[in-house]
Amino acid sequence: MTATNAPAEAAIVRTPDHNYGYLDDAGNRTWVPGVTGIISVLDKSDAIGQWMANSAAEAAVDLAQRKVGAYSALDILLDIVGPEGVAKALASSGPRKRDAAGQLGSSVHAWADKLLTTGLDAADIASMTEPVLKRVNVYAEWWQASGWKRRLSEAYVVSPGTGYGGTFDLLAYDADGKTVLADLKTGTGVFREAIVQLTAYGLAPLVARPGDPRAYPMPVVDRYVIIHVQATKVREIDVPVGQAERMAFLDCLDLHRWLTTVKGRL
Repeated sequence: MTATNAPAEAAIVRTPDHNYGYLDDAGNRTWVPGVTGIISVLDKSDAIGQWMANSAAEAAVDLAQRKVGAYSALDILLDIVGPEGVAKALASSGPRKRDAAGQLGSSVHAWADKLLTTGLDAADIASMTEPVLKRVNVYAEWWQASGWKRRLSEAYVVSPGTGYGGTFDLLAYDADGKTVLADLKTGTGVFREAIVQLTAYGLAPLVARPGDPRAYPMPVVDRYVIIHVQATKVREIDVPVGQAERMAFLDCLDLHRWLTTVKGRL
């Protein structure tokens, strides 16, 4: 899709809550929502619900296996707070685990980008937690073996004509010289919304380097790849992006716009 009202050069900025602003022809700032907020309209209750249930079950098993004398930690907790208190504690284990996973992912993203841009030094490595260091190490090994060459990373995109913005993780040349747009994932699994997310980034007509006020035409993307960074390996997952995926994202955008106009209960 071509942006009809985008100037040749435009400053692109991002707010802390991931809204994006660009300058129009008159020099006015126009604000548009970010991709991650837009695709939040996709139903993820099946995966999230199962993940939360598994987290509570794992927490219960962990407490049952911890022994303090003749009693388990679960027995002691039941005696102190009762069944209702234990149920609340187990229910909260999912959100705590989710927040920890989010923090881990943010750290891995930041260090992975630094690895490709300025490199890592001994102080950087010493400051990483063990889970982060494991993933950064396997990512570094994968990158070295991949034959990829970085073009841009952590760059902003906007689509003035369609009305959205975003930040992609990596634009690179692969070993065959093809342009690849990639997104890093560090969770236990990769879900279908990742395809829609990458589609949106590739669909945007303008891209800006971080800290550079100028916007440039987004290169034509040959490959779309999810880089699934785990503690012991990296999975390089090619994903299909065609008309169906583009329409899926635009449908998400339409639904997101409608939801912003209808808030609360009727």
